[in-house]
Amino acid sequence: MQVQQLESDIYVLIGEDLESNSVAFINGDEALLVNGMASRPDAESLRGFIEDELRKRARLIVCTHFQSDHLAAFRLFPHAQLIAHHNYRHTFDTELYRSEEERQNFVEPDILISNEMTVKWGRCVLDIFHSPGHTMSSLSIDVAAADLIITGDNVVGNMVYLVYSTPLMFHSELERLRRRGRTHLISGHLGARSSKAIDNALHYLNALQKKVEAARQENKSDEAILSIELESCLAPGVEGSDFETIFHKRNLGSIVERKLFAN
Repeated sequence: MQVQQLESDIYVLIGEDLESNSVAFINGDEALLVNGMASRPDAESLRGFIEDELRKRARLIVCTHFQSDHLAAFRLFPHAQLIAHHNYRHTFDTELYRSEEERQNFVEPDILISNEMTVKWGRCVLDIFHSPGHTMSSLSIDVAAADLIITGDNVVGNMVYLVYSTPLMFHSELERLRRRGRTHLISGHLGARSSKAIDNALHYLNALQKKVEAARQENKSDEAILSIELESCLAPGVEGSDFETIFHKRNLGSIVERKLFAN
């Protein structure tokens, strides 16, 4: 597990499995966590860091969306109250690519949000708000004191992941996240980085739409869509990663199957 200390009281913990993040906000002897890693080994590392290294007790956990690559640690903090959107069960029940082991990480939330919730945690105020983009149950978190926006999987690397959503939902939500005007961004994977990733994700979505529409007009075949290269959709100066390549290929399959970007 990698550890990034963003500020004196904010840590970003990055797991080995899918580089899935957990964020820890410290307040005295207690911690508020956002998300819980993708695998049990990463979850154990997270618990060890919070309880043994920092010597803190997790009191609250916010789940940005109830997909299995963010749930693995929840059972390891039985005294923490779990916060999620009230549509969390819809997201979990319709998720793809989930193993039986991942199903066993499921924990019922204690606190459900419909639209917005504010949590005062030490010097930070966490503005937790419904943020439907990646899923209908997605939450984002605005932390003004740290000039930080936490987006869950509404941003994946420098792109978006369309399998559970629609282009229109992503356009609307990415624009709303951009209007928050924060400098730093933490998504569900890959650690803390610049909020320019939101602009890059919008560029990817718009470029992908143009490529798909052109492929349909010129070739009228699914194969032409499935062969669209990731690099052709990324913002100038942005290099694609192996991680993003996986999700780009899944995007193309979903576009063909669901006929996304159809006129």
